Amino acid sequence: MRLLFVHDRIGALGGAEANVLLTAGELRRRGHSVGLAHGSGTDRGEAEWREVFTERYALDQPSGAGAAFRQAFVQFQPDVVFVHKFSDPGLLDALSNCGVPVVRMVHDHDLYCMRSYKYGYFSRRICHRAASAYCVFPCGASVARGTGTGFPLRWVSYRAKRREIDLNKNFHRLIVANGYKRDELLKIG
Repeated sequence: MRLLFVHDRIGALGGAEANVLLTAGELRRRGHSVGLAHGSGTDRGEAEWREVFTERYALDQPSGAGAAFRQAFVQFQPDVVFVHKFSDPGLLDALSNCGVPVVRMVHDHDLYCMRSYKYGYFSRRICHRAASAYCVFPCGASVARGTGTGFPLRWVSYRAKRREIDLNKNFHRLIVANGYKRDELLKIG
């Protein structure tokens, strides 16, 4: 079987990256062909990723991630696409229309929480609400931690998050690691 993994990074960073690398390595060891369509590098452990994924396709292209994915898809010709973490709307649209089963691993809370960590910023209480207008006000999840260096905050669009959720509903399967995440996904219906 030919499996094309899609992830927003190449290299070691955290649990999501460890999961992708271990899963692909074991599938490859069992005789499957694995490829990787990826975003930027982490500058850590990338040699190990290149060893497991001999066929790699960079998605951070000027043409956009969706167009880069379509080109990778034609070249690799996968039987299944396995998405671990990526929120680019152009890519998600291309994935939902690629014509083969797409499976998404919901590793953390990014898909159904605008802030991505599913608890109140000030109260630190776990949030049990589905993604809704409540996330904008009073929750304030439209303002989230910044990524990387620079300004420490970033704007998160509720409309973009709803679109991301809707595009993910087109996938063949969503895989979760526990009942809490399953229940959160069921809430967003």
